Amino acid sequence: MIYAIPCLDNLVSNHFSRAPQVAIFNQTTGTYQLITLEETASNCGKKKQWMALMAAQNVNAVVVRSIGRKMLSALFDLNLEVFAAPPKADIRQLDYAVLMPVTCLDYGKEPKKTTSCCGSKKSCGSQSAASTPSPIMSSLQKGFTLIKRIAK
Repeated sequence: MIYAIPCLDNLVSNHFSRAPQVAIFNQTTGTYQLITLEETASNCGKKKQWMALMAAQNVNAVVVRSIGRKMLSALFDLNLEVFAAPPKADIRQLDYAVLMPVTCLDYGKEPKKTTSCCGSKKSCGSQSAASTPSPIMSSLQKGFTLIKRIAK
């Protein structure tokens, strides 16, 4: 099996797509290859590098510490196995036989932003469901506006 491991200073990186390097471990030959990712203006550029790298290296599995839900979904869509590494794990000391398999999107973190990069409709100014206020929020906003007027 060939593993891709996001890393920083020979430790599994805390965030998958922000890692400056990727270690490719070939379990059959027992060899490691360290690849430095190019700096990009956006995180989307790194994600694209990751996808291209995994295809070029014939990766079967990925070892992660923390990963966003969208990226985790992309890995599952590629039929890659995903494993969780313990905190501050040295990439050369990982025991692949005992790594916890990640089998569901609940392991991934929700995005902090409601917009995304790479030219998606959300970032192009169109309204999304997240930016449309719910009826409850609209009612609350109207109530607060009335309270402000009364207070003046």
